[in-house]
Amino acid sequence: MSVVWIAGQRFAAGLEWQRGHVSGRDARRLARQRRRPWAVDVAGQTGFAEDAEEPGGAKPLAGALLAFVRMQAEGFENWIAFIREDIDEAGEAGKGRVAVVRRHSGSLLADGESVFVSPESAVEALGAAALKDMAVIASPELLSFFPDAIGTPSLALRNAAGDVAILAPVQTGSVSRKTVVRAGAAALLVAIGTSLWTYRVDIGVRFGWFEEKKKEERPKVRVTVETDRFLGFCRDELARRELWMAGFERVAVYCHSSYEPEAGVSPPKELGLKGRAVLEVRWQLREPLSPRVYGRLAEQLLERWFWAGVNDNGQAAAINPLPPVLALARKGKREDVAAFRARVDGMFPLRGFAVEYRWDKRNEVTLLTARPFAQSVSMIGGVKGIEIVSAIYEKGVWRFEGRRVRPRSMFKDRFLKLSKPLASGGLAGRKAA
Repeated sequence: MSVVWIAGQRFAAGLEWQRGHVSGRDARRLARQRRRPWAVDVAGQTGFAEDAEEPGGAKPLAGALLAFVRMQAEGFENWIAFIREDIDEAGEAGKGRVAVVRRHSGSLLADGESVFVSPESAVEALGAAALKDMAVIASPELLSFFPDAIGTPSLALRNAAGDVAILAPVQTGSVSRKTVVRAGAAALLVAIGTSLWTYRVDIGVRFGWFEEKKKEERPKVRVTVETDRFLGFCRDELARRELWMAGFERVAVYCHSSYEPEAGVSPPKELGLKGRAVLEVRWQLREPLSPRVYGRLAEQLLERWFWAGVNDNGQAAAINPLPPVLALARKGKREDVAAFRARVDGMFPLRGFAVEYRWDKRNEVTLLTARPFAQSVSMIGGVKGIEIVSAIYEKGVWRFEGRRVRPRSMFKDRFLKLSKPLASGGLAGRKAA
């Protein structure tokens, strides 16, 4: 492959052409195999060039000739061109080399480009057979060798190459051995540094640089709800609360052994009610009363609650914490399902309770009754082996959610926090809306 100067323009000659366009992984593979790291696309074909004479930025001579033929001699599919190097960009006479480019049946031939030191050597190497049935294109100074050829002035050839792409390096993806060694050494140093930093404490202890710090564990405990205490506290709190509000319908009453905020009117997290035993009551303003008027009234009536809130939709809620109801679980075997069900079925239906079971749920049994809450509590509280986790009053019926005594795991510090009464100073009368 050579770079020839024509009218002050660098042209690459001697490229190896593919029959079609090649790109991506195929282009990189061919460039590596043929050791031709430069490539250019011309008229649907890709040509590959060697690294000789620094072809970067040069335009392919074949591309310029194709453009010239289209403009000056359109219709020739089979042609051979003899182009002589003339004057370089420094104004000095060229080396006299002759570049030969062949095109047959509409394609640039794979080995159809060569560069010869003189016109005589080009004619001698190709012979008369190479010119048979071919249109000949030649530089003006070579017309004496080819009397019937189409003249190709240097300036015309340079102008024809205006839109032709230039040669560019093919990204082969290959890496030198030195680069690989350097990258491996850098990776090794990073790995060693990471290991030293990760195990700095163990290494320091091993060499006596500093004492080993024991990891602080966060112990857990197993806890249960003390049903008698929970229901008793809920009963006492209900007895001292006024649940009627002018203009509002009471929607529901909840006794939670472990409160979880729900959507709607709910207290802020910073109050620390989550996970505690609480009494919660919810109301809804009757239509067509205005929330702007009756919302203010509700806020005044609920000032004595630990937390209360009224929103613009006429929904109101109030919450008061109960004393702690969690206790450390005692060791013991959990009661068999059949025995538990037989005991519940033999006791509660006779006392005015409907019983429902859901063995695949967290709460296994539901007790429903229309009895007053105080009476219901006295009947449930003395039953052993049942853990009541919530009591809900809706539509004139109390619903007690429970299960066989089942301890749950909890972090010890969390249990100790929930075992202390929630401070109420300065919290009463907070509003949600």
